[in-house]
Amino acid sequence: MLRWSHRVAALTELMAENSVIWTAVVALGYPLLALILVEINRHLRAGHPQTAKLIQQIQVTVLPLIALHVLISRVTGISPESTAAKLVLTTLSISAINAVLMGLNLIVREGPLASEAMSRTPGLMLDLMRLVLVLLASAFVASEIWAVDLGSLLAALGVGSVVIGLALQDTLSGLFSGVSLMSGRFFREGDWIEFEEASGRIVKMDWRSVTVETLDDERLMVIPNSALAQGVFTVLSSSTRVFGQNIYVKFSYGVPPARAMAAIDATVRTVPSILTDPAHDIDLMEMADDGIAYEVTIHTETREEGEGATTDFLRRLWYRCQREGLTLAGAGNRRYRDAGPPTLSPMEIRQILANTSIFLPDAVGFQELQETARIGMFDEGELLVEAGQPSRTLFLVVSGGLSVVHPGKSGERALQRFAAGEFFISRFLLTGTPATVDLVAEEETVTLALEAIHVIDFLNRNPALARRLEQAIDTIDTGLKSSNAA
Repeated sequence: MLRWSHRVAALTELMAENSVIWTAVVALGYPLLALILVEINRHLRAGHPQTAKLIQQIQVTVLPLIALHVLISRVTGISPESTAAKLVLTTLSISAINAVLMGLNLIVREGPLASEAMSRTPGLMLDLMRLVLVLLASAFVASEIWAVDLGSLLAALGVGSVVIGLALQDTLSGLFSGVSLMSGRFFREGDWIEFEEASGRIVKMDWRSVTVETLDDERLMVIPNSALAQGVFTVLSSSTRVFGQNIYVKFSYGVPPARAMAAIDATVRTVPSILTDPAHDIDLMEMADDGIAYEVTIHTETREEGEGATTDFLRRLWYRCQREGLTLAGAGNRRYRDAGPPTLSPMEIRQILANTSIFLPDAVGFQELQETARIGMFDEGELLVEAGQPSRTLFLVVSGGLSVVHPGKSGERALQRFAAGEFFISRFLLTGTPATVDLVAEEETVTLALEAIHVIDFLNRNPALARRLEQAIDTIDTGLKSSNAA
């Protein structure tokens, strides 16, 4: 071991004294390393372009400056204290600092933890980290290369710093407020916040302010960070916070609260964008002069979904109230009554049933069956039958259209469609077993509904018609099976 250490020391001394060896090292090592970096850059260019840029930066700037520094300090005999040597070393330091910053940026943006790092680290904090690194590196270069007395320099800048600080008081206040807000990760771009009288979505954040796009008139509102730090703001929706929204509805005094709250609850459950966790909440708020007011609190993933969910809920509540005979507050006027569901005369109902070729007017019990028929109007997208839930209702389409789709996939391709004059029935409707498909209104649709218990009673009285209905069920079920197989 001792003999080896002597050999290393001798070799080091020889290289220090022999410029020929250093010249050979530079002459052979520089092109070899450059070639290696070129090949690495070529392989990374397609899949990792940012990494390739870093490699190219090292090849073009750092490596030549290292070679130049070695030649000046070891071959030419120029003193390290000379201006030329210091300039080369300073340039090399700047290039190395730039490469390090590129590497850090690459780690944050393309590293294995890139997404997590970017989500947890605000852009301002990254900029400040880069600034600190640059200042530290600059201090090192000034102290070690140019022999600048940093202590004296800082003392000389003390008075000037006070003056600059007073002049930039507001700017620095905004800067530190921004650092405080972002380091606390209270919100980030894409979140919805409410501040004073305005609310909106954060579209931009920097060291000075937060830019918010309001939902009502889509204007941009710039809020200084200092104002946010000193005021009170509310994060309405973020990646970790769902958006909560209150919706107010009024029913007339003729609607019992239990029925009104049941209708609200059932309607909320039909809107896909409303979350089940946290669950919605329904409260009776007020007995006003014009009706009983209710408040329903819903939750969605985002503010945009919340606005759409409110519209869907109110639309579907109106249709449900029409079907169930529930009157909304202020609905006693003529204008509202005229906007109600369509009515069908007994003759019209008779004709619709007769067109099925199953429920014939001259059959036994037809009159009783006709009297049980109910008219219903459904909004586009509403479920008439939900997979997994029992349903014992046969639907005849008066206007509009119905689609049979895969469970929970109402927006996808329909397995079967039923237009005006057609009816939907399946074996599970007669047996009371859970439905295997969803039945969805393709548009605003008016139906004539028959309960299974009345249909079965009618068919028991008319065995020949029962066989016809059995054939119709087989046709529909066969179509569903073939569509599922496809």
